[in-house]
Amino acid sequence: MKKILFTVFVFEAIFTSFAQEAADKKIQGGLIFNAGLNFQEMGTKRIETNGVGTDLTVGANIIYNITETIGFQTGLEFDFESLKYKSTNYEGFGTYYYYNDSDILPIKDFDVANSSHKLFQMTERQQKAVYLSIPTMMVFRTKFFGYMRYFGKFGLRNSFLLSNTSNDEGFNFTDNDITKPVMSTEQIDMKSKGEMFFFKSAVGVTGGGEWNFSGSTCLVAELGFYYGFTPLHSNRSLDKSNNYFFATNADQYTTNKIPFNNKATQKQLVLKVSILF
Repeated sequence: MKKILFTVFVFEAIFTSFAQEAADKKIQGGLIFNAGLNFQEMGTKRIETNGVGTDLTVGANIIYNITETIGFQTGLEFDFESLKYKSTNYEGFGTYYYYNDSDILPIKDFDVANSSHKLFQMTERQQKAVYLSIPTMMVFRTKFFGYMRYFGKFGLRNSFLLSNTSNDEGFNFTDNDITKPVMSTEQIDMKSKGEMFFFKSAVGVTGGGEWNFSGSTCLVAELGFYYGFTPLHSNRSLDKSNNYFFATNADQYTTNKIPFNNKATQKQLVLKVSILF
């Protein structure tokens, strides 16, 4: 029994000494990797989600430890997102846009006399966006139990759009004649400047554990949920001619085009792994 107690005491002392290095650090910093799922909540009846999107994130975080159990986290993270949409053909109207090469045109920029300006009916879209994100999270931790301590985080994640492209499936038209669709086709890496909103923000809550496995180096894993409260796409309702999409059909193309823009907010479920030093 004495040997068992002594062994337990020795291991506990080792665990405590290792953990103390991390517990006493005022600032921890390291690399992070996120893998997440995106869920879009739509604000238009003309476009709907087409399954769950994905999010991959790499970056660096810093945690400033106010006390042993309370800290503040920030950093720089690059998000690579995939969003999936499809046209609903609401009211029997398909979803269309004009384009020039790889650029999607605002409706007002379409020139019927310009042979390089084309008409496209979009049936499905995979939108790819890259963001620079800055987390601002309060960290609430337990004290170390051996090598481990546990935590919860709460705060904001603010993101700034860096690039936006889309792969669209649908139909092109001969001579822009909506009655003469060509075979189903895919448009790769289409650009629509200003179609996505340049800023998004989400409030998040996460929880996880921190393993102090060597000196002051820790492996951290956490699961988080983020609720986005800003729009993903620009609101162009003040000037409909600035919109990229319009709804119509073959019978009403020349007399009735309904301009609209995509509308959505976002929720994310994220698994995050990081190494802190």
